[in-house]
Amino acid sequence: MATGLTGCGVRETDPIQAGGLPRVTAQPNQVVVYLVRDGRLARVFRPGLLNQPYLGLQQLTVRPPDAEIQRGYRTLLPAGVTLTADPSRIDQGGLLTVRVNRANVDWPRLVLAQVVCTANAAPNVRMVRLDYPIVVLAPQDGTTPSSGSNGTERLFERMASRYTCDQFADQIAG
Repeated sequence: MATGLTGCGVRETDPIQAGGLPRVTAQPNQVVVYLVRDGRLARVFRPGLLNQPYLGLQQLTVRPPDAEIQRGYRTLLPAGVTLTADPSRIDQGGLLTVRVNRANVDWPRLVLAQVVCTANAAPNVRMVRLDYPIVVLAPQDGTTPSSGSNGTERLFERMASRYTCDQFADQIAG
């Protein structure tokens, strides 16, 4: 082969050393998910994906793997709930808005803690706010709903609230 190329102006050369073999250096981040075990929150580490800092929120909405279930871990989120967070929407103070696909979120404290602590475990997140639709049902008699009817004021207050995992320290297993 080398003799055929010499007539074309290509000279035969010795092998050139270019360094060591290529190696993979990027490692996926670990994801922290707060699951419930024995009525308290427990931190569970799972393999993550590169550039998916909020994967833990998505993992809260699905059934835990069998190995975790056998060890007593579970999620308390209602079936069909989805949680999404946009990394470009985290503000400079570290506030992450988590969108919930359900209206009128009024979850028990342990469920709220599960979402807040999982989101708070993501990089650069200092506070968490839930964003969800609020639906107000009109009274059957055709009148306009009064202010605060159906607990709407409470729902708006909860949606405006900023949470940290520290606020739920009493829910975390020691």
